[in-house]
Amino acid sequence: MLTNEEIISGCIKNDRRAQRELFEKFGAKMYGHCLRYSPSSADAQDLLQEGFMKIFDSIQSLRDISFFEGWMTRIFINLALSKYRKAKSGPTIVDIDSVDAPEETELEEGNMNQLSADQVLELMKQLPDKYALVLNMYAIDNLSHKEIAQYLNTTESNSKSILSRARKMLKDLIEETQRNNQID
Repeated sequence: MLTNEEIISGCIKNDRRAQRELFEKFGAKMYGHCLRYSPSSADAQDLLQEGFMKIFDSIQSLRDISFFEGWMTRIFINLALSKYRKAKSGPTIVDIDSVDAPEETELEEGNMNQLSADQVLELMKQLPDKYALVLNMYAIDNLSHKEIAQYLNTTESNSKSILSRARKMLKDLIEETQRNNQID
């Protein structure tokens, strides 16, 4: 198994072995990012392939090897957001500067413990696109509201408002799912 330095060096030289190692080492994790931002597994697979092609084409631009995985993740997120914008002709996010909901709506821990991560991700896919997008970017990809606002061409306060509403919607979906599971 090659080290990250050897993989990067090999990929810069278009070495197929290094490219295969890169895919084998990071493919599953990057596919997880693709799944969260794609409406279907087929779309996620297309995004994964496109992302690795972009990585192979631009790996020589990587300046600091310690940021390698984060750099790759950003490429996948940027591609997913670009596809989202093209599909929607750009996100239509309305500024919501005054929201009655608190900035941070926490899900009750008991609710989360009864559902698997896959179940929660499936519920997140039921959220309207902009809400799922912001929730993914903030809660899973750890982007700041400033970064989200830049990606989506909106304001930080709007990002916070959308996140708050997304958490509320997700909490309601979780509670509804649990009620339905108790009935069954």
